Amino acid sequence: MLIEACCFDQELYNRSFPKSWWRVHSKFGNSFNIQDETGQHLAVVSTEQSAVVPNGIYLKTADFKTLSAEIKIDDCLIIQNQALRFGKSQLLLSGKGYQTFQSQQTNRIEESVWTDYKCCMRSLAKETGYQEELSLIFSSNHRFVSAIDDLCSEQLSQQRQALRFLIGRGPGLTPSGDDMIIGHFAARLLMGKNNQKLQTYLRTKMTAVEDLTTDVSKHYLLCSLNQRFNQSVLSLQEALLTPNSQLEKAIQTVLETGHTSGADFLAGFTRTLYWFNEVDGVSNKKIYGIN
Repeated sequence: MLIEACCFDQELYNRSFPKSWWRVHSKFGNSFNIQDETGQHLAVVSTEQSAVVPNGIYLKTADFKTLSAEIKIDDCLIIQNQALRFGKSQLLLSGKGYQTFQSQQTNRIEESVWTDYKCCMRSLAKETGYQEELSLIFSSNHRFVSAIDDLCSEQLSQQRQALRFLIGRGPGLTPSGDDMIIGHFAARLLMGKNNQKLQTYLRTKMTAVEDLTTDVSKHYLLCSLNQRFNQSVLSLQEALLTPNSQLEKAIQTVLETGHTSGADFLAGFTRTLYWFNEVDGVSNKKIYGIN
């Protein structure tokens, strides 16, 4: 059977995979994950186009049901020339491509936008995976939040200690600590605060040490190091750079990710923005926004 994708991450098409063996890693109601033989790459095949992700491939519901019924966990498949070859079916990456690469950056967020963002966050009663309301993110002394502060420092020893605490900590396919790290890197990139030593350390650790976290979470952590994020995250970043944009809607869309993944991402993202907009800004006599 020949199946065509409705849309997919353009990065999958651009990479032009040589012939490689993959396997079905895990299956869920509306999606399944596939992983390459090296264990370093993961892709998701799904029908849920409201939450497009890095390495996502989206199908019509009927096509997905047909393909999902054909496969089981650990089944092998081949990827070659923008085609995924399963046992009886071939999936073509011939639909519409979308972008997951973050390219927008700023040295500061406009005061009015930052004030609106803080107001939105302080109104959120949603609980994070570390069991604290998001509304407390600006004043929290929780150990998870303190670890994000340590990641914001310029001391590699503090950053390493924070990563040791956060990586893999929490329940689920993407533990809370990992989602917060991804939020941290998304905020750093947005603010033009890349830290190459920190990124190199984490990349080396993730690729050299097994079982630090789940395979799915490892995939999204490595994507964040390559400046690739869910489209809901890209929309939030755009809203923060565009006055009079739909900021509240963008926040709510991120919150809809997983059970607490969206909230945990926002916790890491927001605390990092707060650090670079206000805490670090005050130390440099640059006050952005208001308390």
